Amino acid sequence: LDRVAGYRKNVIPILQDARRPKEYFSVFGKVDVVYVDIAQPDQTEIAINNCKMFLKKGGYFFLVIKTRSIDVTKAPKRIIEEEIKKLEEKFEVLQNIDLHPYDKDHAMVIAKYNG
Repeated sequence: LDRVAGYRKNVIPILQDARRPKEYFSVFGKVDVVYVDIAQPDQTEIAINNCKMFLKKGGYFFLVIKTRSIDVTKAPKRIIEEEIKKLEEKFEVLQNIDLHPYDKDHAMVIAKYNG
């Protein structure tokens, strides 16, 4: 965080409980980009709730999907498809990137927020 946010005035790391975006919303307001990298079974829902609070309409959303944090019994590819499906109501999915070999069973989804 220091190497990224420390040198860029337009990057604001939020080190809070991501399940409670109302607790830190008033401090930041709406932004152009939201990057979410959390390891929780309901990580996509948490991310969507944060985007509703923080992301401007037409803004970009970067979501790291950690399949093994969601369900260790399902195939990673299926989990990624299911998580992307959750985004389709509010987002236009632009790209789905398999992060192998850097992170096994992880994907990066890039989407545009339609509000």
